[in-house]
Amino acid sequence: MTVSLRERRRQQTAREIQLATLDLAVQKGLENVTTEEIAAATGISTRTFFNYYTNKETAAVGAPPPFSEAAKEALRSGSGPLADDLKLFLDQHFAALTNDEPILQMIGTVLRSNEKARGILQGFLMMERRELTECLSQRVKNPQAAAALANYTTDAVGRAIFLWEHGEGLSLGAALDIVWEGTIAAAALLTPPS
Repeated sequence: MTVSLRERRRQQTAREIQLATLDLAVQKGLENVTTEEIAAATGISTRTFFNYYTNKETAAVGAPPPFSEAAKEALRSGSGPLADDLKLFLDQHFAALTNDEPILQMIGTVLRSNEKARGILQGFLMMERRELTECLSQRVKNPQAAAALANYTTDAVGRAIFLWEHGEGLSLGAALDIVWEGTIAAAALLTPPS
């Protein structure tokens, strides 16, 4: 799918607004930053700011990279062991996240101090969980099991990012591997002995 020049410019402006918001928030604390300051730092009008974001918290969070449509389709139609397919799905997502490591670090700083921004991120995660539940429902016929797997999978993303932020010298991929091993070990504890 080709993205039009207009859409690429829109995405670039949104990213510039997010980066300016995060830079200011890391320096001053998001609660001490105004939309006027963000607009000025970005070189846009306040009105333009509001064409992109409803408030400074949404600008700080931005639009988290969604799970790709191709990865979701592969998960829906996969025929390998589900744990392997889920890990591949997460590996692909983390490959995309690696491009935004500096942004992830700044967002982490904002999330630790701003409840409203945490709520906005939780809203994005809820939407991703719903979509992932739908994907998994194609393979797991128990809707509650599909929802639980979607929850574990999105939770693994957050736990891996947290571990990456706080682990010394860990890459995002290595943090995901550690978290995934823990998830598989936890699932094994729930399996009744045969």
